[in-house]
Amino acid sequence: MFLSSTPGLDEFNPIQEPDPALLAFVKCHITSLAKWEVLRVLGSQVGAWVCGEALVRGTHRPVAEVSLALEALVADGVVEGLAGASPGDVSYRLPADEPTSIVLRRLIDSATHSQELRAIIAAHLQHLRQQAQPMRTSTAAA
Repeated sequence: MFLSSTPGLDEFNPIQEPDPALLAFVKCHITSLAKWEVLRVLGSQVGAWVCGEALVRGTHRPVAEVSLALEALVADGVVEGLAGASPGDVSYRLPADEPTSIVLRRLIDSATHSQELRAIIAAHLQHLRQQAQPMRTSTAAA
């Protein structure tokens, strides 16, 4: 059996592959900057209901972008919505023990500590933006 002569060297792995579950979550659910920001804000308060207005403030994104992101995330079953007394009064939360919430918390924690993972998320968002660009141009010309 091989024993390292340097203590702790076996634990050091300079090339770590990102967790496939985290990459799958990014690919499936992080399809816009607004979604990423909404999930980051909700991820910091897992299980707590957050009103839509607080999400807009917390994400620093336009209301329309946050609304579209929330609609998509609720439709995907990642975020729960709870209607309030008035029509526009809706609160949102990440379910505390759902598998997607657990993966999201791991993603946020990993992205906080991994420049490589942040670069993967940024590259994914840029790729989606570039894909959407020709579609917007072609529909505007029609």
